[in-house]
Amino acid sequence: MKTYLFTGQKFTGEVEMTFNDDGLLIKMDMSKATLNSVQIEFLLKRMPTHIDQIKERFADSKNLKFTPVADIEVTFDMFWDRYDEKIRSSKKRALTRWNKLTKADQQRAYQFINTYESSLQSWTQKKYAESYLNAELWNNNK
Repeated sequence: MKTYLFTGQKFTGEVEMTFNDDGLLIKMDMSKATLNSVQIEFLLKRMPTHIDQIKERFADSKNLKFTPVADIEVTFDMFWDRYDEKIRSSKKRALTRWNKLTKADQQRAYQFINTYESSLQSWTQKKYAESYLNAELWNNNK
Protein backbone atom coordinates (compact mmCIF):
# COMPACT_ATOMS: atom_id res chain seq x y z
CA MET A 1 0.00 0.00 0.00
CA LYS A 2 1.04 3.58 -0.64
CA THR A 3 -0.33 6.61 1.11
CA TYR A 4 -0.24 10.16 -0.20
CA LEU A 5 -1.13 13.46 1.37
CA PHE A 6 -2.97 15.83 -0.94
CA THR A 7 -2.60 19.52 -0.08
CA GLY A 8 -3.57 22.70 -1.85
CA GLN A 9 -3.25 26.44 -1.61
CA LYS A 10 -7.02 26.95 -1.54
CA PHE A 11 -7.73 24.79 1.53
CA THR A 12 -6.10 24.09 4.86
CA GLY A 13 -5.08 20.70 6.13
CA GLU A 14 -4.56 17.56 4.11
CA VAL A 15 -6.49 14.80 2.39
CA GLU A 16 -4.99 11.36 2.91
CA MET A 17 -5.29 8.91 0.04
CA THR A 18 -4.33 5.24 0.30
CA PHE A 19 -3.76 3.03 -2.73
CA ASN A 20 -3.51 -0.77 -2.59
CA ASP A 21 -0.63 -2.78 -4.09
CA ASP A 22 -2.40 -2.79 -7.47
CA GLY A 23 -2.46 1.01 -7.41
CA LEU A 24 -6.21 1.36 -6.84
CA LEU A 25 -7.58 3.98 -4.47
CA ILE A 26 -8.98 2.18 -1.44
CA LYS A 27 -9.39 5.03 1.04
CA MET A 28 -9.70 8.80 1.03
CA ASP A 29 -9.80 10.64 4.36
CA MET A 30 -10.91 14.27 4.17
CA SER A 31 -11.35 14.69 7.93
CA LYS A 32 -8.01 16.50 8.38
CA ALA A 33 -8.83 19.17 5.78
CA THR A 34 -11.07 22.23 5.87
CA LEU A 35 -13.03 22.00 2.65
CA ASN A 36 -16.12 23.74 1.36
CA SER A 37 -18.85 21.86 -0.54
CA VAL A 38 -17.40 22.79 -3.95
CA GLN A 39 -13.98 21.44 -2.96
CA ILE A 40 -15.49 18.22 -1.60
CA GLU A 41 -17.43 17.74 -4.84
CA PHE A 42 -14.23 18.37 -6.81
CA LEU A 43 -12.38 15.73 -4.81
CA LEU A 44 -15.11 13.14 -5.19
CA LYS A 45 -15.37 13.68 -8.95
CA ARG A 46 -11.77 14.37 -9.98
CA MET A 47 -9.56 12.44 -7.58
CA PRO A 48 -7.52 9.73 -9.20
CA THR A 49 -8.80 6.22 -8.69
CA HIS A 50 -5.42 4.80 -9.70
CA ILE A 51 -2.01 5.90 -8.50
CA ASP A 52 -0.77 6.42 -12.09
CA GLN A 53 -3.41 9.10 -12.60
CA ILE A 54 -1.83 11.37 -9.97
CA LYS A 55 0.95 12.43 -12.33
CA GLU A 56 -1.39 12.61 -15.34
CA ARG A 57 -3.93 14.89 -13.68
CA PHE A 58 -1.89 17.01 -11.31
CA ALA A 59 1.72 17.09 -12.53
CA ASP A 60 1.46 20.64 -13.87
CA SER A 61 -0.56 22.05 -10.99
CA LYS A 62 1.04 24.83 -9.01
CA ASN A 63 -1.78 24.85 -6.44
CA LEU A 64 -2.11 21.13 -5.66
CA LYS A 65 0.51 18.79 -4.27
CA PHE A 66 0.68 15.03 -3.69
CA THR A 67 3.34 13.91 -1.23
CA PRO A 68 4.05 10.25 -0.46
CA VAL A 69 3.74 9.76 3.29
CA ALA A 70 7.06 7.90 3.25
CA ASP A 71 8.71 11.18 2.22
CA ILE A 72 7.29 13.07 5.20
CA GLU A 73 9.14 13.30 8.49
CA VAL A 74 6.65 12.11 11.09
CA THR A 75 7.08 13.92 14.38
CA PHE A 76 5.80 12.87 17.78
CA ASP A 77 3.41 15.83 17.79
CA MET A 78 1.93 14.64 14.48
CA PHE A 79 1.45 11.18 16.00
CA TRP A 80 0.04 12.56 19.25
CA ASP A 81 -2.50 14.77 17.47
CA ARG A 82 -3.58 12.09 15.03
CA TYR A 83 -3.83 9.29 17.61
CA ASP A 84 -5.98 11.62 19.72
CA GLU A 85 -6.24 9.73 23.01
CA LYS A 86 -5.08 12.58 25.22
CA ILE A 87 -7.36 12.05 28.21
CA ARG A 88 -6.24 8.53 29.15
CA SER A 89 -2.73 8.45 27.64
CA SER A 90 0.50 9.71 29.15
CA LYS A 91 2.24 12.04 26.73
CA LYS A 92 5.52 11.62 28.59
CA ARG A 93 5.47 7.79 28.41
CA ALA A 94 4.31 7.84 24.80
CA LEU A 95 7.12 10.25 23.86
CA THR A 96 9.69 8.04 25.60
CA ARG A 97 8.47 5.02 23.63
CA TRP A 98 8.25 7.02 20.39
CA ASN A 99 11.90 8.06 20.70
CA LYS A 100 12.94 4.39 20.95
CA LEU A 101 11.31 3.56 17.59
CA THR A 102 13.24 3.68 14.34
CA LYS A 103 12.18 6.34 11.82
CA ALA A 104 10.64 3.56 9.72
CA ASP A 105 8.59 2.26 12.65
CA GLN A 106 7.51 5.79 13.51
CA GLN A 107 6.27 6.11 9.93
CA ARG A 108 4.46 2.76 10.10
CA ALA A 109 2.95 3.54 13.52
CA TYR A 110 1.61 6.82 12.20
CA GLN A 111 0.22 5.31 9.00
CA PHE A 112 -1.42 2.40 10.84
CA ILE A 113 -3.57 4.57 13.14
CA ASN A 114 -6.59 4.65 10.79
CA THR A 115 -6.40 0.90 10.19
CA TYR A 116 -6.21 0.28 13.92
CA GLU A 117 -9.13 2.59 14.69
CA SER A 118 -11.33 1.09 12.01
CA SER A 119 -10.64 -2.41 13.38
CA LEU A 120 -11.99 -1.57 16.85
CA GLN A 121 -15.38 -2.92 17.80
CA SER A 122 -17.89 -0.32 19.01
CA TRP A 123 -17.56 -1.61 22.57
CA THR A 124 -13.74 -1.66 22.54
CA GLN A 125 -11.76 1.28 23.86
CA LYS A 126 -8.70 2.48 22.05
CA LYS A 127 -5.35 1.60 23.63
CA TYR A 128 -3.43 4.29 25.45
CA ALA A 129 -0.98 5.91 23.03
CA GLU A 130 2.00 4.36 24.83
CA SER A 131 0.33 0.92 24.75
CA TYR A 132 -0.33 1.30 21.03
CA LEU A 133 3.35 2.06 20.47
CA ASN A 134 4.50 -0.79 22.73
CA ALA A 135 2.24 -3.31 20.98
CA GLU A 136 3.70 -2.49 17.53
CA LEU A 137 0.45 -3.62 15.89
CA TRP A 138 1.62 -2.25 12.53
CA ASN A 139 4.03 -5.21 12.35
CA ASN A 140 1.28 -7.86 12.61
CA ASN A 141 0.85 -8.18 8.83
CA LYS A 142 4.53 -8.63 7.98
